[in-house]
Amino acid sequence: MSILLLFPVLFFAGCDKQGAAERDARQQAKPGYQVAKTFCSQCHELPLGYQHPPDAWPYVVSRMEGHMEAAHKRIPSAAEHDAIIGYLQSK
Repeated sequence: MSILLLFPVLFFAGCDKQGAAERDARQQAKPGYQVAKTFCSQCHELPLGYQHPPDAWPYVVSRMEGHMEAAHKRIPSAAEHDAIIGYLQSK
């Protein structure tokens, strides 16, 4: 196979990795990221903000806190709770 045929595939594969890294860096720079990651990752991956409408996140976070309590995990303080919701609503 010619290198000329592989070039577009290799080029765009590299761009996707770079784009993903830039998206990750933007997410990590948002206020509340580290708090959300700390609490959410006790049980699962950090959710993506677009998984629920912004106005649904307070309910979802409260429901997850109930699961944390039942599993004897650390529950966020009121300030941490607000930071998590703010992060998730920021998409």
